[in-house]
Amino acid sequence: MYCPNCGKELVQNARFCDACGSPVASDQAAPATGSTSEQAAPVTPNIYADYPQTVSEPPKPRKKGLFLKITAIVLAAVVLLAGVTVLGYHTFLPAKMTLQYAQSNTLKKTWNYIEQSLDRSEKETDYLLNTPVKADTKINFKLDPGLLTALGLDEKMADLVGGYISNVTIQAISEADIPNKKQNFTLSLNYLNNPLISLNGFFDNDRMGVALPELSQKGIVGRLQDLSRLAELYPYSFDTSTLEPLAGINPWLAYDLRQELKIDRKDLKKLLDTYGMFLVNATSGGDMSIRRGKTTELFGEEIRCQEVTITLDQKAQLELVKSLLDTMAEDEALYNAVFGKVSKLLEILSAGNPALAENLPGMDMKMILGKSQIRTLLNTAKRSLSKDMFPEEAIIRIYIRGYDVVKYELEIPQTSTDEEILITFENVIDGDDLRMRLSFEGDSGYERVAMYLDIDQKYDKASDTSDLAVTFDVKLDDGDDGIFRIVYKSNEDPEGSNKIKRLIDASVDFELPYNDGISLTISADTTETRNKNGFPVIIEGTIDLSMGGQLSPSSERTNITLGLESYIIQYDINVKTPDWVANAIDLGTATREDLEAYIEEIAETLGNIISMAQYLF
Repeated sequence: MYCPNCGKELVQNARFCDACGSPVASDQAAPATGSTSEQAAPVTPNIYADYPQTVSEPPKPRKKGLFLKITAIVLAAVVLLAGVTVLGYHTFLPAKMTLQYAQSNTLKKTWNYIEQSLDRSEKETDYLLNTPVKADTKINFKLDPGLLTALGLDEKMADLVGGYISNVTIQAISEADIPNKKQNFTLSLNYLNNPLISLNGFFDNDRMGVALPELSQKGIVGRLQDLSRLAELYPYSFDTSTLEPLAGINPWLAYDLRQELKIDRKDLKKLLDTYGMFLVNATSGGDMSIRRGKTTELFGEEIRCQEVTITLDQKAQLELVKSLLDTMAEDEALYNAVFGKVSKLLEILSAGNPALAENLPGMDMKMILGKSQIRTLLNTAKRSLSKDMFPEEAIIRIYIRGYDVVKYELEIPQTSTDEEILITFENVIDGDDLRMRLSFEGDSGYERVAMYLDIDQKYDKASDTSDLAVTFDVKLDDGDDGIFRIVYKSNEDPEGSNKIKRLIDASVDFELPYNDGISLTISADTTETRNKNGFPVIIEGTIDLSMGGQLSPSSERTNITLGLESYIIQYDINVKTPDWVANAIDLGTATREDLEAYIEEIAETLGNIISMAQYLF
């Protein structure tokens, strides 16, 4: 049969044409056999019949509902998992898992705080050490007449001396180019801004010199090792063994030590992670218990928290310490940050210092403090341990607020008394702010001793200012014995775009037996002007010193006021050797006659000044 549309021959009983796709009715199909006269008349053929033609099917509807269902299931699973985790953390997770999470979270916050503090400190220190700087400082005095009368002067003379002293200033000028190891300095005592006497000096690598310009036109220069010549020139006045340690002094030691002993941050972070998690990871979960909904004091305020208690008998304490020594023996970061730095320190100190090198004859610091030696030392210490060396029981309580460990307590009962040794460490970090308290309470054998160290630091990044409060207390239960207390407080507030107002209060108090004790207080009120880089260029203000107690038969408090007239800093200066060096006496080649003539000139000029002062006053 044939297609009624295109005329193409079709297979028997076909319902559609496979060429043009037209439907074929059953009554249109021609019989396969019979005469040609019985066949239907042929239709004009379609010229496109030999080209394949496709019939497009209607698009299937997208299954949007399925995607939304899958997304909803995933989100629900995440929320459910988070909810179960939070619920478990606060309700039914075991002590060790709860403590591991909290301690890990606390260490992350601690490292962020340390890293931010290091960034700020290194930025300022590196700039000051690597930029030539000049600082000019003037300070004047005002004395409380009570101090002078306490020293034995009558009131009239005390007022007179106090008036003269108020016109006296101390001036210190320093130029330093640390990378090139050059420094010039001047220290002078001025009256009405004119120098009465001053000391000039310089350092240029290992070369140095000093001069007294008001007393002599000359000065003395030389290298540090030339100091040993004084023992040759004046054998009865100087001893070689005394001068040799001075000859070995490195004037740039602080700079060299900082460059060589700087701890790599990767090692520092590894130490924090290793030993911050050591107690948690090394203690069996069977030695831990947890109580939720507890209360404790944190910096004097009551808080609700989770309390994890670790109870260690003598055997558990022994195993814990052995594990710690094993960890230390294999710790590469500990060696790099501690033992390796100690080795480097001794090497730098002994270099060029005959006295120290003599006390360490034939000792190779790298060999003595090498990794294998340190490992052997720690393993020997481990083998010498026994459980009898430890208290019968040690109790460690760890307090968790939210997801942070905020307080640690170590309690060691004392069998000889009803008291216990209690060491407490409280620590809260919030971004750039830190609050820390370390305390110790124990029995000294006669009375209860308590020591406290409190640190509270807040930093404002926008203004680059910080507030700091530090308190150290030593107290005894027996009221007849004394108290030692140090307090330091510093508050900084911005005043405009480039000025910082700083208030400082510090005090030291001794409450000694059988008297009123001694106290010293210092307060400062200064204003700091900063340059565009945030570094100080001018500091002005006042400093008050106050002393009280039984310094004399009169226990009245006396005061000294220091006026900080100016503290001016200049950067990127050119540090040159002073002009007076050209006429100076070289200690390396000078004769005894040269030195004695110089000393006589100074003594004669000084005598004339003293005679004039006696005549005037």
